[in-house]
Amino acid sequence: MEVQQFVDEGLGNATHLVISPSAGAAAVVDPLRDVDRYLEAAAAAGVRITHVFETHIHNDFVTGSRELAARTGAVVCGSAAAGLQFEHQPLRHGDRVAVGDVTFTVLATPGHTPEHVSYVARDERRPDQAPVLFSGGSLLVGSVARTDLLG
Repeated sequence: MEVQQFVDEGLGNATHLVISPSAGAAAVVDPLRDVDRYLEAAAAAGVRITHVFETHIHNDFVTGSRELAARTGAVVCGSAAAGLQFEHQPLRHGDRVAVGDVTFTVLATPGHTPEHVSYVARDERRPDQAPVLFSGGSLLVGSVARTDLLG
């Protein structure tokens, strides 16, 4: 498993491209609206984006999930509790989604938003490799579950 990070300091958002090199597949976690950078990174790595994971409904930026799905055929995955009004795979605590050799396990982590989920990614071909946690807004440097954006 390879992970590339894209940070937007102004929004305080980190998007991640998670690559399963042996399978030629990749997922994007919490993409911003301008998806060209993720498409270019996937092309440079020789992989196809097959999934997009949302940790929560973003109140501070427009997500690029639907754009990525339209351009790549990727499946958008998000919390079943989010009530998303577009085609997606609804996920609940404990669900698992395979992206090539990488398994994403869903953790319910409400707090930042009521529907918030985090994802633990594990490379099934490398059990010795530590898993990676994608927590969206539920874990922040010096804080947890920032709730002020909900009013």
